[in-house]
Amino acid sequence: MGDTWELINHPMSDETGLELAAQMKRQNDILAGIAAGTAGAEFVDATFRGLLDGKNTTEIFWSWWPLSAGDGVTKYQRLERFAKMLAESARSKTYTVRFYSDDVSGDYTGTPLDDLADGREAAPLLTDTSPETADWSEEDPFTWYIRANALSLEDGTMNVLAVEGETGFDLSGETAPVYCFALSLMLKEWEDGAYIYNSWRTFSGGGYEPMAGDVAPDKSRRWLTWHPAFYGGKNSKGGMTSGAGLPPMPWTSANAAIPLARKITAYDALWTDCDQQYVLAQWRLRHWTLSNSGKLEGCTVYNYQYSPAVAETGVKRVLVTKAQGANFLVGSAVCMGERGENTGTDRNADYNHNIFNWAKISSITNVTVSDTEYVALNLELDAPIDTTTTMLVSTMPWGSGTTEGVPGHSDGCCGNLTNGKYPYRVAGIEMQIGAYVEQLDPLWKASLVDDDHWHYDVFSCKSGEKQVGSISSDYAQTGSFDLNDKATWSWHYIRKLGKLGAEAMMYEKFNGSGSTYVRAAFFSPSSAGVYAPWRGGGLAAGACCGLPCALGRLGPGTASWSGVPRLAGSGKKRG
Repeated sequence: MGDTWELINHPMSDETGLELAAQMKRQNDILAGIAAGTAGAEFVDATFRGLLDGKNTTEIFWSWWPLSAGDGVTKYQRLERFAKMLAESARSKTYTVRFYSDDVSGDYTGTPLDDLADGREAAPLLTDTSPETADWSEEDPFTWYIRANALSLEDGTMNVLAVEGETGFDLSGETAPVYCFALSLMLKEWEDGAYIYNSWRTFSGGGYEPMAGDVAPDKSRRWLTWHPAFYGGKNSKGGMTSGAGLPPMPWTSANAAIPLARKITAYDALWTDCDQQYVLAQWRLRHWTLSNSGKLEGCTVYNYQYSPAVAETGVKRVLVTKAQGANFLVGSAVCMGERGENTGTDRNADYNHNIFNWAKISSITNVTVSDTEYVALNLELDAPIDTTTTMLVSTMPWGSGTTEGVPGHSDGCCGNLTNGKYPYRVAGIEMQIGAYVEQLDPLWKASLVDDDHWHYDVFSCKSGEKQVGSISSDYAQTGSFDLNDKATWSWHYIRKLGKLGAEAMMYEKFNGSGSTYVRAAFFSPSSAGVYAPWRGGGLAAGACCGLPCALGRLGPGTASWSGVPRLAGSGKKRG
């Protein structure tokens, strides 16, 4: 209990003497109540809620957390209580961002309004080498989050095993997947002809409603929202988890991934549009642009393929020329195959990955062979390999956890923000690792209308344990959208998106560009059929990539190096 007393009596920073005196009185009231055995949950919560000032959320959380425990009270319920405390502490606040209507301008920058326009700047985007930087988004109730190991439950809630900061928290995801838990916000979206508005409050009413993924199965508002921190990776039992330090899962279709997700629990599912829309909403709230491209690119232009410059025997490295070696990054990954007389470079061809599918570059060094200097890509391999000059080494999507070097809970990436080489994180959620994320919610039925343009009917599944690779009776139509022409296998730049709070990401207008509007594109199919969204972008998609980006041409059974699965968040079971 000694640590708890010390936490409670630790003074907050930058407070006046009067504020500090009031705070100490409240703390003393808590201590007196505990000593007398009369400090119930409501009293403790109300008292600590009074200490929240929008800048001390983490400190108050850890002062409150030990006192929130009790017989039969789960950690999920305790996190839910803290979310209610945050909501009450910010009840009077409204955060709004105004963007240009697409009829007025292609400029994607927004303007903060209401309580967001209090003199602050957009939340900073940091790298692993950023100096100490003040970041309001780390502590603000609208943007604060905490990571935890948790398992899905049948009722749509979570069995939280350990929060980050407790003994037992496992960042690797071996114990249980890592999720980011946060207060679910109420969202209102409207247009006035000149502008579109995204506005957030902590309570519903007046047009403010929960996003689709934050509606519980009984139709009530969830107080918590949660989303996997990392792309899918396998635990020691072959189940798909969310954890740092794991290889991604290329060549795993959505159909093949869903049983791997259900090795964790029977109620797990694959990433949904509710997850993708949440990340985009958090991006807009924190950074005030319609989407991330242009400010934080992700891994979108890291597509390099070379034959080894020198053949070697029994090594864990590949030698390339100095010019080629300058393109590779430590910590990224490659695959390798023996092409022989084949000339194709598609990574999906067996001969381009039959030596190994994925290996991390542990270091890059200069070496001299026969008086010629080369670059060695030193690899994390289980056993040495023999290399030949007819092989092909190709960059691959990054493993999970590369954003752990970003300071604190700020958004950003470990490297240049905009050169298209690095994965990034937003609201604690790692995104765009160089591969599209595969989904089974929603599913799309594409058809060609009057030999004029592509039409997509959108079908959503609100119960993740019923996700399948076909439009079953558990899927209901939640919308539709139309591309602007009948071009096949073609990028269509997005001009306007639908509502963020909807069941699925919708596309209202096309004919945008890679540098205007939402700065992302949608890829059309070659024929009518049922397709599964692949979202975000790949190693070589460049300006087409971003949070609104999607491929609309691949079925749920498609397996490729450029598509990987990940677990779903709170929207996997929703009302």
